[in-house]
Amino acid sequence: MNWEQKYVRFVAERWVFQKTDPHAFRPRTLLLAFGEDFISPLLKKHRHFGTFYSGYIGGRLIGYVKVPPGTVILEGLMRSLPLTRVDTIIGLGTCGALQSDIDCGDIVIADAAQAGECLSSHYGFEFGQMIPADAVLSSNLTGFLRRRGQRVFRGPIVTTGAVLRETNELLKSWNEAGFLGVELEAAGMFALANYLGIKSTMALMVTDNPVRNETSEVLRSPKREAFVAGITGFVSSPNIAA
Repeated sequence: MNWEQKYVRFVAERWVFQKTDPHAFRPRTLLLAFGEDFISPLLKKHRHFGTFYSGYIGGRLIGYVKVPPGTVILEGLMRSLPLTRVDTIIGLGTCGALQSDIDCGDIVIADAAQAGECLSSHYGFEFGQMIPADAVLSSNLTGFLRRRGQRVFRGPIVTTGAVLRETNELLKSWNEAGFLGVELEAAGMFALANYLGIKSTMALMVTDNPVRNETSEVLRSPKREAFVAGITGFVSSPNIAA
């Protein structure tokens, strides 16, 4: 066992699973919620495995963890997953829209993210490179939400490492390149998922639109509940395995 393998196991056992048995964490699907706690009140028969939770949604066993914004803690969590049965990850978060026709409260499904943070360069991707999500998973999630009548955009987004440094020049370049939104984690999550051989996608609720100079309070509105209901409906349906 080399140092990297030894250190990953140390982090997994001591910090992530906090001396619980990672092999006892049985869900196949993991929901990673960035910033907002979207799911934990909805889990039935939930169990605590250190940082992770498992519980039932619609009769299906699901894994769940809330992650602070950014990618520092994300790495340790995801590198621990080979000790579990997880083979599918859906990231849940928020984003700023980069196209004028996307409204606050809409949903963006990222099928790729441009690397603009520091983590993905350690896992096979260069700064500025497009990192793909799982195409089938992204398509299935998009279709499921649209059939529920939700307003969903699917396409490429930008992951940035500096949330407060979104200049007019950057916003203009991202808009003209056709990116749908900007956030902090997707590129790192997709890079790690590709490295680990895990399917992944990202579902983002639009909370602001920088190109229209708009902010909102949608996280306190019924649209938040509709977003969560769509995600829980998808993970408990046959579509998750289609």
